[in-house]
Amino acid sequence: SQYFQHYYITNNLRMQALCRRLAHTPLKRFLTTSSPPALFNHHGNVATILLNRPNSLNSYNSEMVELLVDHLYKFERDDTVKIVLMEGVGDRAFCAGGDIVHLGQITRENQLHHKLKTLKKPVISLGDGIVMGGGMGLCCNSRYRVGTERSMFAMPETRIGYYPDAGATYFLSRLGDVGMYLALTGHRIRGYDARHLDFVTHFVESGKLTLLKDEVLSCSSEDDLVHCLRSHEDPRDLLEFSLKDNLLEISKCFSAASVLEIIDRLQESGSDFAQKTLKTLSIMSPIALCISHRTQILSRNLDFTECLRMECNISNKTFALGEFAEGVRALLIDKDNNPNWNPPSLETVDRAVLDDVFNDKSIDWDPLP
Repeated sequence: SQYFQHYYITNNLRMQALCRRLAHTPLKRFLTTSSPPALFNHHGNVATILLNRPNSLNSYNSEMVELLVDHLYKFERDDTVKIVLMEGVGDRAFCAGGDIVHLGQITRENQLHHKLKTLKKPVISLGDGIVMGGGMGLCCNSRYRVGTERSMFAMPETRIGYYPDAGATYFLSRLGDVGMYLALTGHRIRGYDARHLDFVTHFVESGKLTLLKDEVLSCSSEDDLVHCLRSHEDPRDLLEFSLKDNLLEISKCFSAASVLEIIDRLQESGSDFAQKTLKTLSIMSPIALCISHRTQILSRNLDFTECLRMECNISNKTFALGEFAEGVRALLIDKDNNPNWNPPSLETVDRAVLDDVFNDKSIDWDPLP
């Protein structure tokens, strides 16, 4: 539409300008490194991937994405590789998502996520520390996923005018109303809670990760890997899901057919949990909330490949709205935490504009063979 042609050009230029500002802040100049963004090795029958951008919390840029795609193909064709082990350098983060200073193409990123999930050989990701945004995609799209008491999972995209992607349309939608709650609020899932939600398949104390990794490197088959993971897993049977007492309210409120109805149900509830959730939602981009809500609804009837294809088609339109650029400005550049969302409220979200985001099927995205 003419609306999006105008706003795509305007906001694309605005986003480029914002990225230049962010790249030239003193902090970013200090963090610049010439080291490869990912390191690869081979130990017996185990290939290793080390996400190597510690000063950026191992966030991935376009160079890292290309390296990961290239090496996953190599590992898949290499008969000596039986297992792929992926982790982040340092103890602060596995991966904090995509680096907005070096925005890549979502089409290529989603090819990476698809390859991870469908690789013919098992991938095990050590999700220790921060696992956010696209980092959740890297971790949750791996066959085996290890969490620790330091793990912190979140998809906080609505806070910066975007929606949870990187395959989150698939893995969050499989959680039903809880997934909707996480997609809209960006609520942080910590420690063993990640095991309750199947974000991780195994839970291990962080102090035992080195021993686990050493034993994984000696595995020669997937059966060996499964046995190794089971032998190190800490079941934490006594730890209940931290949202347990709120599940009925989440189901009642976040099963609503629209974000406005979710707000109405939370206001009607009036509980402490509802009030806290309303406060959280009030600072999010209204149209990003609506886009996130609709993607979660639509994804429930889509397979993984179809979800990634939908993400590719709606992402450019979402960027064109300008909310992402404004969210980045408010949170990461000017840091005034006062984004000027447009439209400013859920009541003023134009249904026609929202529909147009989802009507675009111009990107004929396909996974890599």
